[in-house]
Amino acid sequence: MFAASLYPVGVVTGDFATQAERDYLFDGRNFDTGYEQTIISAYVTGDIFEMPAGGVAFGLGVEHRNDDIASLPDDVARDGLFFGFFSDGGATGDKDTDEIFAEVELPLLAGVPAFEELTVNLSTRYTDDEIYGSGNTESFKLGWRPVESLLIRGTFGTSFRAPNLREVFLENQSGFNNIFDPCYVPEAAINPITGGYDPTLDTRDQNVLTNCLANGVDPTLANNGGFNVFSTEISRGGAPDLNAEESESWSAGFSWDQPFSNAFGLALSATYYEIDVTQTIIEPSGQFIVNDCYGSLTGNSVFCSRIDRDFSDPTDPQLRILDSRFLNRDLETARGVDINLAFDDTFTIFDRPIDVTWDITANRMLERSTLFIDDDGNQDRNTFQGELGFPDWSVRSGLRFDYDNWRLTWDTTYLSSIKQDPDAVDDFSEAITGIGNTCFGPPNDVLCRDYADIDNYFLHNVSVYYYGDRWTLGAGIRNAFDQNPPVVDCNEVGGCVNNTPLGRGYDLRGRTFFMNAVVSFGGGE
Repeated sequence: MFAASLYPVGVVTGDFATQAERDYLFDGRNFDTGYEQTIISAYVTGDIFEMPAGGVAFGLGVEHRNDDIASLPDDVARDGLFFGFFSDGGATGDKDTDEIFAEVELPLLAGVPAFEELTVNLSTRYTDDEIYGSGNTESFKLGWRPVESLLIRGTFGTSFRAPNLREVFLENQSGFNNIFDPCYVPEAAINPITGGYDPTLDTRDQNVLTNCLANGVDPTLANNGGFNVFSTEISRGGAPDLNAEESESWSAGFSWDQPFSNAFGLALSATYYEIDVTQTIIEPSGQFIVNDCYGSLTGNSVFCSRIDRDFSDPTDPQLRILDSRFLNRDLETARGVDINLAFDDTFTIFDRPIDVTWDITANRMLERSTLFIDDDGNQDRNTFQGELGFPDWSVRSGLRFDYDNWRLTWDTTYLSSIKQDPDAVDDFSEAITGIGNTCFGPPNDVLCRDYADIDNYFLHNVSVYYYGDRWTLGAGIRNAFDQNPPVVDCNEVGGCVNNTPLGRGYDLRGRTFFMNAVVSFGGGE
C-alpha cells in the first residue's frame, strides 16, 4: 500500500506501475472439478397374466452405477490464502453401486358390490453400495373404492440412501466465521455505573446459563466488555464413518368426488402421514453448533463435544475451533394431515357464463422433531411444531373466475399463530428486571418480557389476466392489504433480522404492484 507507483507525482491512479506488482498482490481462487457418473441399466415391463379384475403389471430391472469425483484446488484455495475464504482441500474418490428392483400391481377386485376397485401395488429394491454395504427398501400401496365416488388409500414404504461422494471424500477445510457466543456477558448485563456484571440486567434464558456452566464456562465471569461475537475457526470435511440414511413412512387417507350432480364439481381428500428418518446426514453450521449446545432444553446436546475452547483464562474462554463435519442425526420425525378441497361451477351473471374454481390446500402439523443421542446414551430431543417456521396450520386458498379470455384470481395464504417455546419464555417480573430486548424494564415496563409470539397471519394476492391468441397481458397486486410481517425479539428465535423473521412465509416487501406481457411469434398455419 506504500508502493511509490501508486502515487505518481501530481496524480493518483490507484494502480501499480507494473504487471509484476499486480501479480504479487492479486490472484485467483480456482478449482478444477470433474464429476463423472456411469450408469448401465436394463429393465423389462408388461402384463404377465390376467386376473378377473384385469391384467397384472410387472416390472423388473437392474442397474450398475459408478460415481467419480475429482475436485482439485489451486494453492490459493487449498491454503486459504484469500481473506474471508476457507482453506479447501477439494474432494477425490469414487464408488460403485449395484441395484435390482421389481414392481407388481395386482387388480384384486373390480365391479363387485363394496369393491368397485381393490388394487395392490408392491415394489422392492435391493441396493449394494461399495462403501456402505447393502440394504432393502420396500413400498406397499393399497387402493380401495367401495363405491365409484370414494377412494380409500394407504401406503407404507422404506428408503435407503448411502452418503454421496462429497459427504464421504470432502477434504478437510478450515476458515473463520463470526460466531455469537451466548456464554459471554452481554453488553446489556453490564452495569453502566460500576462497569461490572449485574445479574439483574441479564436477559439471557436460564437454560443458556445452566448449559454454559455445565460445559465449563461461567456465564457471569466470561466478560469481554459486553462484546460477544468472535471470529472463530470452523473445520469442515467429509466423514468416512457416516451411516446410510434410512426412512420409514406410512400414510392413510381418502378421496371423495360428489356423485349427486353433474352441474358442479366438488372433491374432498385428506391424508394422514408419518415419516421417520434415521441417520439423517447433516452438515451443521458453526452458529448452529453453538446454539444447540447452549440453548438445549435438555442439557444433553451432542454438539457440545464439537466445541473447543481456550480455558487458560476463565474470564476470557474464547471459542478456539468448531467441528462442523458431516454427521448423522439419530431421528427426524414429521407427522401431519394434508387436506384438499376443490370446487368448480359455472354461474350466469347478466347472461354471461362465469366459470368459478376454488381450490384449498391445508396442512395440520402434528409433529416435527429431531433426536440426537450422545455416546453415553443421553437423548437431546427438540420439537418444533407450533413454533416459528412450523405453524400448526398452513392453508392456501385459490379462487379463480374465468370469463371468455379473462381471468381474475384471488390467492390467500394463512399461517396460524405461533407461541414461544414454553420452556424458553421469560417470566414477566423475574427475568426482566432491567433492560430487555423488546421492552424497557422497570419502572416503565415491569410486567414485560422479551416477545416471540406471532398472531394469525393472512396474505392476499390478486391478479387479472387477458389471454389472446398470441399475447397475454396481466397485472396484479401482491400483499393487497399491505400486511406487515410480525415483529419478534431476534434473541428468542432464529432466522431473524431487525426483529423480523426471514424465510418463514411472511411477506417482507409490503404491497407490490406488477404488470407483465407475453407475446409469442411464429408457429402460424
